[in-house]
Amino acid sequence: MYRISSGTLKIRLRPKLKLWGLVICCFCLLISCKTDRTEKKDPEAKFLSTKDYFLTKVDIEYAKKFTVAYHDNYKIVRTNATFGDGDSSPTESEDVKDVTVLVQNGTEPPVLKGPLQNATVIYIPVQTVGVNVQHSESYLREIGRENHINAIGGLYSYNDEMRGKALSGTIGQIGYSWHSPPNFEVLLQRKPEVFLMTLASLDHRESLDKCRQLGIPTAAVFDWAESDYLARAEWIKFYALFFNAEKEANQVFGDIKNKIEALKSLTQNVELKESALWGFYTSKQRWKMHINSIPAQYMVDAGLKNALANNTKANADGAQTLTTEELLFKGKDVQHWIIGDIHSGPLPQEDIMNNFESWRTGKLYHNMERIKPKKNTSDWYAKAIVRPDIVLEDLIKLVYPQLLPDHTPVFMGQYDKVAQGPITQDN
Repeated sequence: MYRISSGTLKIRLRPKLKLWGLVICCFCLLISCKTDRTEKKDPEAKFLSTKDYFLTKVDIEYAKKFTVAYHDNYKIVRTNATFGDGDSSPTESEDVKDVTVLVQNGTEPPVLKGPLQNATVIYIPVQTVGVNVQHSESYLREIGRENHINAIGGLYSYNDEMRGKALSGTIGQIGYSWHSPPNFEVLLQRKPEVFLMTLASLDHRESLDKCRQLGIPTAAVFDWAESDYLARAEWIKFYALFFNAEKEANQVFGDIKNKIEALKSLTQNVELKESALWGFYTSKQRWKMHINSIPAQYMVDAGLKNALANNTKANADGAQTLTTEELLFKGKDVQHWIIGDIHSGPLPQEDIMNNFESWRTGKLYHNMERIKPKKNTSDWYAKAIVRPDIVLEDLIKLVYPQLLPDHTPVFMGQYDKVAQGPITQDN
């Protein structure tokens, strides 16, 4: 098999052994090459999919319209809403659900199969974001991410700086969700790394699909569908997910929640709770009154008795349209009335209004303290949505001023019967 000669080792292999030797050498060479590639790749790899990149997470306490599940390098976010007009029965409504997978930049996304089959992948943290409602700006502002906005709905922003950027063209105008579907051309020009698209109607689902077909990373937003003001405020955690800003969102929402709990404890000690109405005049002897909506929730938490709480069934938005005659039957002896709203029409004649006790005594309030009529904008539909603690504080101050002697109302104020709105409004 082999022969050894002096000074030199010589091995003569049989043909079969030569073949096996060649196979072994090739295998060793293959392993060596693979190992060499791995050694060269690993030191350069910035991200590992098996590492937990989201050490700070959010837990959802109140919100019903979104969920988040954390994995090592990605988050699964689900949003949902039920669409239907204000008078729709459940059989006439339609549920819409959406799934996005937020993947840490530089890592591999999961395999999109099973429940994730139709999910949209968005890489995070994003650096630019487009929004199409005012209050989205406020959510981002509360977590310190407003400078990442590169497209907004238009010129109705309450924030002067944001509106100025839109006017100058520094940021794009993509259209407000309540008026129209998004402007695809502007979105393609601005290229936000995520478009947080509020869908205001079922018709906008086509626009959602179109955005994704055009390569615009888009997530469906349904914060408006929450029926509880703390649930709606908790969507600040949803907005934070796209920036890995969970720490900031937890801090802000925790402060809001704690403040509301403290305010509610103040009103629990009110022995004789006073009665109230919340609603405004539309036209033709019709009033839009809140029965079990978010404004109705504010009244209860402020220590008031909603005179219409046991009225006939409310619409899907928690409100009800009443005639003046119907409202008089339930509300003529009510002590307080939040009557002023940016959507209110000119009120009925004085002789009709004098039938209401709250009108005669002047215990009337509005939610228009922060409006800019010349700019056609109101912060009630922006920051007030994100900061319900301030709204509740305002209402308590107006109806039970002794409980909060040092608070100056921010969003709400005394209603002027002559002006039919805020006592003064310079903007």
